[in-house]
Amino acid sequence: MASSIERDVQNRFFDIISDQKNNPNNSAYNVYQKLVFNRYEEIIKSTFIEFCKHISEAELEKSIYEFLKNPPSTPFVWQIAKDYKKFVKKQKLFHNHKYLYELLYFDWIEVEIYMKEYKKIKKPNFSWDDSYLLSPWSRIKKCNFDIINKDYESKRENFLIIYYDYKSDDVLFREINQFIYTLIKRTNKKQSILETLEILCIENEIDINEAKEILEEPLKELVLSKAIYKV
Repeated sequence: MASSIERDVQNRFFDIISDQKNNPNNSAYNVYQKLVFNRYEEIIKSTFIEFCKHISEAELEKSIYEFLKNPPSTPFVWQIAKDYKKFVKKQKLFHNHKYLYELLYFDWIEVEIYMKEYKKIKKPNFSWDDSYLLSPWSRIKKCNFDIINKDYESKRENFLIIYYDYKSDDVLFREINQFIYTLIKRTNKKQSILETLEILCIENEIDINEAKEILEEPLKELVLSKAIYKV
């Protein structure tokens, strides 16, 4: 959490920016600008490790100064990185290398999952008759680049489930097929997972028994790892 001193520095910096737009050489402006820039650079470099490997220092510096013109909304230091991620994508700062946006996401999501506190859930046996949801510490993501294989610039549509693993105390990234991705997105409390699957099979003209046979083991593994949980 940002200290009161740090918040005062940030607020003072933004006040100076507002008051001194017509006098950019003002010494107080330059001092505060460099002070806050250094703090934000530290946060961004420590959060977006892979992302920062693929841009130059000049590109990073320019993006941070642009970001500082639009003060982040959060009082929490660790969430400043999230605002930066949103900002550079919204402003299309790296649109010539769109894989960088996915790198930003993957660097950030590890922090987001680690920083939240979760209640432990039981690890039940899988049953088609039960309802399941994505766990609070899990995310699913459709990717346009081969991030999981670190072939960052290669375009490849792929689908991932990202979740906190209690055994290893680590955030794991696992590739899943498009059908499991869609099934998880469509799961809800009011339907069993079998009922949701039946709807998808009708929509895609797939035999329900074949689908069950292919999907049962991967779904059991996701329940066992607590990536999805019984409602």
